[in-house]
Amino acid sequence: MRLIKLATPVLAVAVLAVAAPAAASSDAAWDKGMAQASKACIKVSNLRQAAIIGQPILFSDDSGKTALLVGGRWRPAHMKGARATMLCLYDRKMRTAETQEALKWGVAAK
Repeated sequence: MRLIKLATPVLAVAVLAVAAPAAASSDAAWDKGMAQASKACIKVSNLRQAAIIGQPILFSDDSGKTALLVGGRWRPAHMKGARATMLCLYDRKMRTAETQEALKWGVAAK
């Protein structure tokens, strides 16, 4: 019984020591994933002065999707640099992005 009383605090400290680096690693992995999603969405939007608007919407791991709004200006000359907002759906598993114009969904970059 005495051995169990001594082992319990040691076990608790060991569990906490292992859990702390895992949380930091998860934050770093999340940041890296969001950077990849942002970069992919900005590229696929094909907008000038493109930037992510607002916060991402993370869907469950079952769907593996992240939704982002990208604001910027149209590239085609006939659009005369008009503002545009694109809805981007990023597939976290395949690391691919697809965009569609999102009229009235957000304020495009100035």
